[in-house]
Formats: sequence, C-alpha cells, structure tokens
Amino acid sequence: MKGLSIAAIAASMLLAGVAHAQPAAEVLEMEAKFTLSSPTEARYEVHQRVRVNKQNGLKSGTFVVYTDEFRTLSSFSGSITSGGKVIRKLKKDDVYVSLESDALADKSYVNAYEPTAPYPFEVEYKYTISYRKAIAFFPSFIPMEDYDVPVRSASYTIAVPWTKKIQYKASSAPEETLSKNDMVYRWEFKDLPGISREGSMPPLSELVPFVHASPLEFQFAGTSGTQNDWNEVGQWLWSLMPARPALPANVQQEIANLTKDCTSDLEKIRVVYDYLRLHTRYISIQLGIGGFAPTAPERVAASGFGDCKALSFYMQQLLALLDIGSEYVIVNTNRPKLYDGYASVGQMNHAILCVPMQQDTLWVECTNPSVPLGYRHEDIAGHEAVLIRHDGGKLTRIPAYPDSLRVEADRMEVRLAADGSARVAVERTTRLDRAERFFDFAELKADDARKFLLSGVQGHPEDFRVESFSDNFRNYDGTPGYVPEARVRFSFGVSGVGRVNGDRMFVRVFPYQVAMNAQKSARKHDMVVGRATTSRDSVFVVVPEGYAVEHLPEGRTLSCSVADFRQEFRQVDGGVLAVCEIRMKPGRMPAADYPEYRELAKAVNKAYESSLVLKKNP
Repeated sequence: MKGLSIAAIAASMLLAGVAHAQPAAEVLEMEAKFTLSSPTEARYEVHQRVRVNKQNGLKSGTFVVYTDEFRTLSSFSGSITSGGKVIRKLKKDDVYVSLESDALADKSYVNAYEPTAPYPFEVEYKYTISYRKAIAFFPSFIPMEDYDVPVRSASYTIAVPWTKKIQYKASSAPEETLSKNDMVYRWEFKDLPGISREGSMPPLSELVPFVHASPLEFQFAGTSGTQNDWNEVGQWLWSLMPARPALPANVQQEIANLTKDCTSDLEKIRVVYDYLRLHTRYISIQLGIGGFAPTAPERVAASGFGDCKALSFYMQQLLALLDIGSEYVIVNTNRPKLYDGYASVGQMNHAILCVPMQQDTLWVECTNPSVPLGYRHEDIAGHEAVLIRHDGGKLTRIPAYPDSLRVEADRMEVRLAADGSARVAVERTTRLDRAERFFDFAELKADDARKFLLSGVQGHPEDFRVESFSDNFRNYDGTPGYVPEARVRFSFGVSGVGRVNGDRMFVRVFPYQVAMNAQKSARKHDMVVGRATTSRDSVFVVVPEGYAVEHLPEGRTLSCSVADFRQEFRQVDGGVLAVCEIRMKPGRMPAADYPEYRELAKAVNKAYESSLVLKKNP
C-alpha cells in the first residue's frame, strides 16, 4: 500500500483535532431578520457579535457579503472592542468592495471587512441588505458555519405578509405568530457548543441548526414562478432559457466541418465535447438572470467563457445543430439527496447535460475539460437531480457505480541485491474516482510526476522512471459499462529494503509506508463511510541468488463494521508473494464502537511493517 492509495482512503479517517478549552472564536450574538414587504422587495437585517480569541478564529470575525443587481448593502456599522475599550468604530466606507470576477459578466460583488486588533477582541456588525426585483428564496440561516466555534445566542425571524405562503426546511420548528399585517416565523438557538472536527464525521448540515425558506409563489427579474414541487421549479427555469438561441455562423460552419465524416451520434458528441474543451473556459461566477438563467450561446461563443449553466446550455445548442437531443439538468454537488418536500431553486448549485442514447444515458460535465466523456464524476454520481423540460421539471437520480469498481491496485516486484538495496517495479491501476487524479497525468512535468508517484515510499528513491502510462479516458462506447481506468508502470531504486546481519537478510516487504490514522482521543461523532473503496497491494519479492526463505510473517484477517483487512504471504517460485487489501465499507459506526476501528488501524499499520527473513545458503 502506498501513500497515495491508502492516503486517499485514510485521509477521511484523519483526526483534525478536538475543541479546545478556549475556542479560536465564539459567536456571542447572531440576530437576523428577513422582512418581505412585497413579492419583489425585502430587507435582511443582521446584528452579530463575535469574540476572536486567536488568529485562527479570524475567519469567524470577518464580514463577507455578496451583492448583485438584485441585492445591495444598504447600511453597515460596527465596532471593535479590545481590552474592554472600543478601539475602532466601523462605517460603510470601511467595507472593501470588489467585483467577483473581472470577466464580462453580470455584475456581482464581494463586500468584505477583516478586523485587526490585539487578541482577544470583540467585533460587532450591524448591516442591512436590501432586496429588489427578485426574491425566489430567502437567506439561509446557519449560525454555526465552522468547526470549534460555539454560539451563545442566535435567532432568525422571517416576516411575510399574512397572505403570503412560504415553505421552510429547518432543524427545528419555529414559533409562529400573526401580527396586524405579517405572519412571523421565529427560530431561537441558545448555548450551542462548538462542533469538534473529526475524520469521517457526519456532515455539518446534520449536526448544526439551520433554516432554509422560500416563497411558494415568487417574482424574479420580471418573471414569475411557483415551487410547490420540482415540476413547477422546472417550468420556471425552462421559461428563463434564452428564446430562439442563435449560434454564430462561423461556429455552425466549424461544427459542420468537424462532424461531416462522423458515422454515429456518439462520434458527433465526442467531437462537440472536444470543441467545447478547446473553445470555452469555465468561470464560477453566476451569470444570467440572478444566476439561474443560462447565458445566451452567442455570448458564450463571443467571449469563450461561461458558468456551469452557460456551458451546459451552449453544449446543448451545439448538439442541436446535429439534431441530437439533450436535456438540461440541475443538481446539488454537495448533497446526494435533496430535502424531502422542499422544492426550491436555492437547493441546487450546478448544471450539467443529459443526452439520452440508444443503450445508455450520457451525463455530460461541461465545466471541466479533464472529465472523460461518459463518466459520472464523484460530485454527481448517485445524486438526485432535476431534468428541465418544456413541460416542467422531473426528479431523477444520476446512476451511481457499483462499489466493487472503486479500486486502486498496485502490483510490485521488488528485486533485491545482495547488499539489501532493491529495484522496485510498480504497475498501478486505478478506477472511478481513484482515477480522477490521473486525468491530467500526461501533462505533468517529470518532477511533478515523480513526486506524485513516489509519495509514501520508504527510504530515498532514486533513478525513477515512468515506463508507460495508458488510460481509457476517451474510450466511451455508448454502453452503460464504461468505467474510467488509468494504468501507469514505473520503477525506482531504493536502499535499505533489506538489512544484512551476518548470514541473514531482514527484508521489509512493502516499499510504501502506510499511515491508516485513527484518533487517540474519545470519539464524539459517529464515523461515516459513504462509499466502499478497495486498496490492494501485491508485492513479489525476488529472492537474491544465494539466499533462501527462512521465515515468513503470518497472514491475518481483520474486520469491523466499516472496514475489512486481509494480509497473506506465501512462497512461490523465485520468491515471496505478499498481499495486503483494505476495504472500506459504506456504513455508520456509532462513536461508542470507534475503538474497534482504532485497533484495526493500528493492526494495519503494523502489518505494513512486516519483514521476512532470508538466509544465505550454506
């Protein structure tokens, strides 16, 4: 097992620390109120006090607000208190305002202020964001946005005209009151302890309080829509699609020339996908109407850039030139499952394209030219998504891959010399998300490739060579069975694999060092493994001439609810074959059972230190 393969498994097991006696920052007070005065007018008022105790807590005390043509920072004030004295009063001119991108896009701004004062200090902000012309959802309220930051008091109030129907998804039910003109929803949270960060813990969204809310009927930038279900959300998004999209004549001609010799739709799709790679660039700012509407394809063609919506819609129009139908898709890359009973455009953060084919459905990522055509990458595979059609939205699920395919395997030959040095030849095979790290491997500089492949090697490798690299990243054939795979063969020399002592040589079997980390302190949260992953190392140690095997380590099999480990050694012609395999199993281990995993991790690390003993022939 090597640093790269096992680290990819074990990285999710790393302990990042536990809450300290004095946290880096504390939210003393967080009061927010959203008042909807009409379908297109609202204000969001916030009063926040944060104590910053250490430099690594400065993020919690920094003011950051995003604004655009529909949201403006209409008021701002504050103060910084240190040593019991107000050392600075803040005004709106202190806020730094910058364009989110210098690209020729819809204007979106970042408003920020980073306080400076001797630690510890307290910073207080009072500000109002005014909404106009466009309100499809209300600001989400998440008082705990970072680890190890306790919250003393937080509240969120939503006031809407009493005739206005809203929907919400929250960690707790609100207090509802009816005033003269408004229906008021209020959530209060008190004395929330900081959330300790642990490896493979449940997502923060499961552990911290939250409120998401939106109107069932809304008006947005001159359009109107409803979101009682995903069908209605889809109807509104369809209405935002550019009317009569037109591609420039030169683009139409280029596509015609490039595809004139293609004999199948799949060939044409591949050509268009390559064209998209070469002629466009992804930018993460939100273009179009409030970040929901795709930019017109002629604008993408002229500028050469777009966000996920713009590039997906552009790809759709390029395919339409060839009479290839496709569907625009919205998805949340962070949450595989959408909130039940809460259809809202605010849930989604990404757009892709879906191309129905004769034997398969092709899900096309249009923002990353490295992603192979036909591959459902890790951020979308298994996620719920919504197809946007002329008759509305349809909830679907992007297919996941069988867990058995998520494998990384090393086959190694260790050819020992009489002095204990060795030449190590490695054939590394990776699939699915394990292969994603190899999407750009062919473009790596030699030194970067060396560091990448030798990470975790024990000793000081030298004379490194890449013998060959192959992949199937362009081999999608239109059938459901396609899985991206990369294979690299490389070799290196390393000293100290064997330690000679008299007529014996003690040989470290596994060239790569393993650190399957487990926290030593008591576990606070359940351990969650989302997907099965297998990492397998097979090592053939060639016994040098004049030596024979005197002792082999014992094999072992270990298991707990979220992991299996298998190790075996056997003597074969010319040497010794050793195999180590770790399989992480999807599931949830209660915190109380974590010692089982800790013991397994310790045993795995010890197993990777196994040595065999060779003895000189008489």
